[in-house]
Amino acid sequence: MKVASIARNTSFFTFALIIQKIISFSFFTLLARYLAPEELGKFYLAISFTTIFAIIIDLGLANVLTREVAKIKGTNDVESEKSKNDLLRAVLFIKIPLAIIAIVTVFILSNVLTYTDIVRQLIYISVISMVLDSFSTSFWAFVRGHHILKYESISAVLFQLVIFVFGVIVLKFNLGLSYLMLVFAMASLVGFLYSFFLTKIKFKIRVWPQYNPSLIKHVVSLS
Repeated sequence: MKVASIARNTSFFTFALIIQKIISFSFFTLLARYLAPEELGKFYLAISFTTIFAIIIDLGLANVLTREVAKIKGTNDVESEKSKNDLLRAVLFIKIPLAIIAIVTVFILSNVLTYTDIVRQLIYISVISMVLDSFSTSFWAFVRGHHILKYESISAVLFQLVIFVFGVIVLKFNLGLSYLMLVFAMASLVGFLYSFFLTKIKFKIRVWPQYNPSLIKHVVSLS
C-alpha cells in the first residue's frame, strides 16, 4: 500500500509539474514577444529581487514541518492530531516576524538602490506574492506530511492557469507592467486561499498562529 501510495503521488505530482512547465513556457514566450527588452528586464528584476528575500521567511521550516508531521502520521489518536496541528500553528507563528523582516528589508533596499519608480512599484506588488507563496508553502508542507500530493498538484496547475489567462488579457490590451505583476499577486492569492481552506476543511484543524515557546524553540533548532 505504501509503494502504491508513493507511486500514485509521484505520478500525480510529476504530471502536474509537466503541465505547469508547459503553461509557464508558453506564457513567458508571449511575454518575450509582447514586451520590449527593457520592460522585460524590469519585470524580471522585480521578481528576482523579491525571490531572494523569500528565503528569509521560510529558512527550511517547510521541510521540517513535512518531516515532523510525517513522523506522527501513523497514529490517528486525538493527541497525535493535536500535535500535528500545534506544529503547523507554531510554524505560522514563526513566519509572521520573518515575513515582516523580509518586507521591511525589501522596502529599504529597493529605495536605497537606484531603481526607477516603475521597478520599485513592481517590487512592492511582488512582495504580496512573496509573502502569500511562503505561507502557502507551509500549508502544502503540512499536507505533504500526510503523504498527499494530489491537491498540491492541482494547485500548481491552477496557479499557472490564472497567470496565463489573466496575463494574456493584460498583454492583449497593453495594460502595463503593474497590472501584469498584479496578475502574479492574484494567482498567489488564489493559491493561498486554496491551500488555507483545504488544510482547514480536510484536516479539520484550526489554521491560526499559536505562541508555543517550547515547540517554537524545537522547530527553530531543527530548521
